This record gives sequence, C-alpha cells and structure tokens, in this order.
Amino acid sequence: MRERRLRDELKQAPIDDGARARALGVVRAAFLEVEPARRPRRWAPALAVAGCVLALASVAVAVTEPGDAVARWVRDVLGVGRENAKPALVRVPGGGRLLVTAPGSAWVVAADGSRRRLGDYAGASWSPHGRFVVAWRDGELLALEPSGRVRWSLSRPGRIATARWSRGLGYRVAYVSAGTLRVVAGDGTGDHRHGPAAAVAPAWRPDGAHVLAYVDRRDHVRVVDVDSGRLLWRSAQVGGPIELTWSPDGRRLLVATPSGWQLLGAAGLVLARRSEFGVTDVAWSPRGRRIAVVLSASDGSDVLLMNPAGRGRPRELFSGPGRFGQVAFSPDGERLLVPWPDADQWLFVSPSSGGHVGAVANIGRQFASGRRSGAFPDAVEWCCADS
Repeated sequence: MRERRLRDELKQAPIDDGARARALGVVRAAFLEVEPARRPRRWAPALAVAGCVLALASVAVAVTEPGDAVARWVRDVLGVGRENAKPALVRVPGGGRLLVTAPGSAWVVAADGSRRRLGDYAGASWSPHGRFVVAWRDGELLALEPSGRVRWSLSRPGRIATARWSRGLGYRVAYVSAGTLRVVAGDGTGDHRHGPAAAVAPAWRPDGAHVLAYVDRRDHVRVVDVDSGRLLWRSAQVGGPIELTWSPDGRRLLVATPSGWQLLGAAGLVLARRSEFGVTDVAWSPRGRRIAVVLSASDGSDVLLMNPAGRGRPRELFSGPGRFGQVAFSPDGERLLVPWPDADQWLFVSPSSGGHVGAVANIGRQFASGRRSGAFPDAVEWCCADS
C-alpha cells in the first residue's frame, strides 16, 4: 500500500520520467533493507536508510508539494516522529510567546498560535520582557517591535554573527561582528568596539548590572563590566566552547563544549566539570535547579535533565533518531520545546509530569518564507506572557 501511495504521489510531481524512476527505485531498495522484525532503541539501521532516502527524495522532487508527500512517506515508514502529532501550532502550550528564526526570516508566535513574520533576518533574540527584538542580517543590526516595526538600525562593515540584549531594563546590546565584540546602547547610540571575540553568543548576567560573559578568540571565557570596560575575571582556556548560560540567580556560569561542560563561580572558580560526549545544546531551567542537555551521536539524540553540577543520575526526557535543535524552556519551566528537524516536528515535553510529550507537525511549512515548503527553523526563544 505504501509503495502504491508513493507511486501515486510521484506521478503528480513536476519532474521528468527519468528522475521519477531513479527516485522510486532507490526508495524501494531502501525500504526493503529495513528489517521489520527488529527495532533497536536508537534506530541505527533505520536512521542510516533515512539519510539516503531523504537525500535522494530531496534531489528528485526538490520542494514541490509531492516532495512533501515523499518526505511524509519516509517518516511514516521509518518511524521518525511522534504519532498523533497536531498538524499545526494552534496555541503555545503553557502560554508565552516564541521568537522563531527560520532560514532567511524571523517570526513572532503569540500565545494563541498566530504568527507574524518580522522580515528577512539571519538571527533574532528577545529583549527583556519581550518588548523588543534585536535582529541581524549580513552587517546590519536592528531593533524591532514585535509587530516588525523598526525602531533603529546600524551597519558594520563585517558580517554580524550573533547578538543579545542585556537583562534587567535592557539598556545595552552586545553583538559579534567580524570577530569583534561590540556594545551599543538600547536606543541604538554609543556603538563601540570592546575586543576580539569568537562567534559564540555572549551572555548577560541576569541581574541587569551590565556584566557580560563572552568567548575570546583563544577560547578563554571573559566576564567584563561593559560600562567601565573592566575585566572581572578570565577563565582558563576552554576547548571549543559552543554556549554560555548564566544560572537564573547570576551566581554561576555554565560553559558548554561538545565534550561536556564546566560550571564556573565567582572569579571564574571551577565548581564542577562533567564529560559528556556529543553535547550540542544546553538550557538552564527558570528555577535554576536543573539543566536540559542535548546529546547527539551517529545513531540518534537524547534530551537529558540533570543537575548542573553533575550530581545524581540524569533523567532522560526524550530520545529519537536524527538530531535535535536548540531547546527552550517555557517561562514557568513546566515545558521544554525540543525541535526535531528529521521529523519536521516540535516536541513540548513536560519535565515535571513524567515526561509527557505533545507534538506539532509540519513546522517547516508553517515558517516558510513565500514558498509552499520551508526549511526547518534554526532557533527558538520562549519569552514571557503577552502583555
């Protein structure tokens, strides 16, 4: 039945007969190689087949509507994705608003699920309390209202890699442009260079004191008072940091790398270290007691909930084939959004209620930019309730 369904879908695709025949032949062969009697926990054989099938299907049918049908068929056959996923995001579970960055565009999603496209941007991040958005593309940095209205903008000669708005009252914005950390006031004035920096998102201490952590070009973490320019402390060299995140009380700084993380305290004192292969993302829960860690390997990915100091046994929240995106806690910490590109789904996991998982499908299509099919979003930030 599935082979007949695939044949019918491919007949509708606007491609030549040779491409259709090649695609159908490879999909048939891949399907026959899947062993129906055994399904390992990590889905390793299915994942390898999925990569081949998805790659060929995407080449054969590009981004046409029948191409979407082929992708859905592959996910159905190989078991990628949650069953009974909702076809669209009709509300944000638990409330609050989402800031979504998809390839080439940024969107704001209200609590009722309504979406507003802000424009063509490479990245975006919330201001405190979600009053504004800082967005960037090429060498341009902009401050936007959630409606998309531009409040101010500035241009730099180099490409902007990332930007973050300070906590508290939001009087500062830090951004990395052409390998340099720069700081500008929240009203767009006083833009100035601070020093060399790696393309890792800087992290403002959440107390609103304009204290910023960033990674320099030699993989040291520096914590500075941006108003005075004073260096508060510098860490030892860290191997390839990918993320910095402060605890909600601002007393500890988590420095994540692909092979684990360090927990740093006052003056950069190392409070704890943990080795964990395949770290791709970390997120601190709003209450500060746990962190969510995304681990990826060749046979799939896991989302774990654990003590930031590494004490106790981690708790698995979700596991599946493929890679997961950057996770985000809801403002109250009761849900964790887990993007799942291979399934074209967002998962809303409840860490405190036995790991209940709700799923929303067709995410790429919902954040497409003027096309019938879109690429899966790169990042999501979850902010406060609508005011």
